[in-house]
Amino acid sequence: MYKNDVPKCMNKYLESFAAEFNKMMQKDGNEFRSVQCEQREIIYACRFSWTVYLVAFALGFIPGKNEAVYDVTFHFYAGVFLLVLAIIFIISCCNIEYKKIVKKKLFPKLLSVFSKDIKYCSKGGAISASIFDKSKLLKKEVHYVDTDDTKDAFGGEYNGVYFRACEAEVSWNNGKTGKQREESTLFKGLALYFVLEKNIDANVHIYSKSIFNKTPKGYEKVEFESEKFNNKYDVYAQSTDNTEGQIEARYLLNVAFLERLMSLQTAFRVRKMRCAVFGNNMIILLYTTKDLFEINHLFRDVRVLGQYKHLFSEFASVLSFIDVLNLASKTKL
Repeated sequence: MYKNDVPKCMNKYLESFAAEFNKMMQKDGNEFRSVQCEQREIIYACRFSWTVYLVAFALGFIPGKNEAVYDVTFHFYAGVFLLVLAIIFIISCCNIEYKKIVKKKLFPKLLSVFSKDIKYCSKGGAISASIFDKSKLLKKEVHYVDTDDTKDAFGGEYNGVYFRACEAEVSWNNGKTGKQREESTLFKGLALYFVLEKNIDANVHIYSKSIFNKTPKGYEKVEFESEKFNNKYDVYAQSTDNTEGQIEARYLLNVAFLERLMSLQTAFRVRKMRCAVFGNNMIILLYTTKDLFEINHLFRDVRVLGQYKHLFSEFASVLSFIDVLNLASKTKL
């Protein structure tokens, strides 16, 4: 398959994934293919689509309010331009609907390759607002976590660890209405939540390196011997009367942890990441506006394994984070 394209910690998944994928496509490939054909037909054979095309083309011939001389050539090209936009719009709508249908059938089977206890859901897989608040990673109190049916989520239990992964938009508002209402987006991207067997007393924050990072109130910066790590991340531990917070941060951030954390960022192709460990909870926020867990386009063959490279890397990076770090270990800090 594409072993050179993923971190070594994910290599063990490749052969089983390829074998299971091929089995799945032998059994259900024609069904997925028929879904593609149905959505493609809407583009060129649906009455509604043709109505949209004709209306868009006709709009190009409407004269401008201050148009002194009607220019047929200009309006023809305007009509063609609007027609092309209408076709792109219909293709986009069909592609979104196609992906929704296939995801509901395909993703649960892909995830079952890793574990029968992992479930996929396109809605209702949100991490609660209270978890975001307890992490203290966001500047304001979370009032709403949006996970509509265009966003993906999966989770369950893997190697004895409960986890959730969901695309979400987290927001704050002042609770008022009308002109007095204020609201802001606190986070948009992928949120990963783990319940650990390990428990720490001092909260630890990890931020991707940035000139805009500031030491959170009640925290102190932790420096590590690894210059490479210090160049990539800023780490802050909750201040305590002794050095316990610093000790816990150094114990937690071992070499394996750092490697898997960087693998997550690589797999999801994001620059900004924030992580918090509090009690026996861990939450990782990967900031991105890109669509994650995306499958093939409407005009590409759903049965070709190679096009799932990024999708597989995204799934496997989350699971290898649990697997290789051995987060299920009952060793206390």
